[in-house]
Amino acid sequence: MENQGIIKRIKTGVAGLDRMISGGVPVGSQVLVIGSPGAGKTLLSLEMLYHNAKLEIPSTFITTEEMRESLIDNVENAFYAFEDFEELLERNVIQIVHKPILEDFKSRENFEKFIADVIATVNANKSKILVFDSLSSLRAVMIDDRTFTRSSTYMSEVFREAGLTAFITVEVSPKLDVTEAGLFGTSMFDGLIKLSVNQSAGSSQYAIEIAKLRNSAHRISSVPYQITSKGFDVLAD
Repeated sequence: MENQGIIKRIKTGVAGLDRMISGGVPVGSQVLVIGSPGAGKTLLSLEMLYHNAKLEIPSTFITTEEMRESLIDNVENAFYAFEDFEELLERNVIQIVHKPILEDFKSRENFEKFIADVIATVNANKSKILVFDSLSSLRAVMIDDRTFTRSSTYMSEVFREAGLTAFITVEVSPKLDVTEAGLFGTSMFDGLIKLSVNQSAGSSQYAIEIAKLRNSAHRISSVPYQITSKGFDVLAD
C-alpha cells in the first residue's frame, strides 16, 4: 500500500486531474501524454507548466514542430484568464524553445547531441519539469520501429537521470491505441495519460484516462473534461 507521505509529487494544477492521480505526478516520472489531433495535449502540458510557474517551479517546453510564437498565441487565445502568462515567460520561469527534428537523427551521434542540447536548455533556468512536444515527429525520421524505440528509451533515461519530471506528447489516430498497436514500447515510461475526442450529434465529447502511473494510486476509468478560458476542467468527483 502506498505511503502518500513519502512520495514527492508535482501537482498538475488541474484540480480534477490531480484528484485522479492522488494529488500529483510522482517527482521524476516520465509520462506519455497521448491523444488524437485537437484533444488538447499541448494545451494541457502548457497549463501544467503555468500552474507550477505560479509556484515558482521553473520548467521548459521543447517544441519540435510548432513555432514558439504560435504556441504562445494558442495559449493566450484558449486560456485568456491566464493574464500573467507573458510575465512568467519574460521572467523565464517558463521557457519555450523550438528545436526542430532533423533527418540526420538517423545518426545516433547526432541524436545524442540533440538530447544533450535539450538538457543544456533545461539547465539554463534550472527546470524541474520538462515537456517534449512531440515524440511523433521523432518517429517520422527514424528508419524503423526498433530504432525509434531505442531512441525513445535513451531520451527517457537521460531525462530521468537529470531528475526531470517529463511529459512527452504523442499524436495518434482516434481509432489507434498505441499500446495495443505496438508502435513503441511503453515500459520505459512511468505514466500514460490518454486524451480522446469523440464526435456525437455534431458536438465534441472529451475524455481523459490514466492508463498507467507507477508508484501512485490512480483512477482507472475515463473522465470527461472541457477546455475553458480558465484551463482544463476535468470532471472527476
